[in-house]
Amino acid sequence: MSRFLQRLNIILGVIAVIAVVAVYSQKHMAELTAEEIGRIETAIAQQQADLSVLKADWAYLNQPTHVQPIVDRHNDVLNLQVAEAQQFGSFADLPMRPQQRLDTESLDALFETIEAGEDPIGSLLEGLL
Repeated sequence: MSRFLQRLNIILGVIAVIAVVAVYSQKHMAELTAEEIGRIETAIAQQQADLSVLKADWAYLNQPTHVQPIVDRHNDVLNLQVAEAQQFGSFADLPMRPQQRLDTESLDALFETIEAGEDPIGSLLEGLL
């Protein structure tokens, strides 16, 4: 019996060592993953800051007071002209919205069902089940 207990202790000791190595390995992998997540979050924050600067630059560069001198300077090459309201069309050119007809028969049937004290949704659900 003591030989059996001795072998059992050795086997359990080996299993414990393997478990310790596995737990340490998982801990190390979790730390590496946390570091990588931190680097990615830092990169995202930097890119968002860069994007906000670019948006501010874009807003400044698209201001009419900034664009107009450039247009004036290159007007002979670009040959740009002011758009006229007639170029876009008129409201008369737009098609009229079609008249929507209400399904009064279905609404009347629904109200009659409710007035009769029946649950219209419940009857639909019972038909499905």
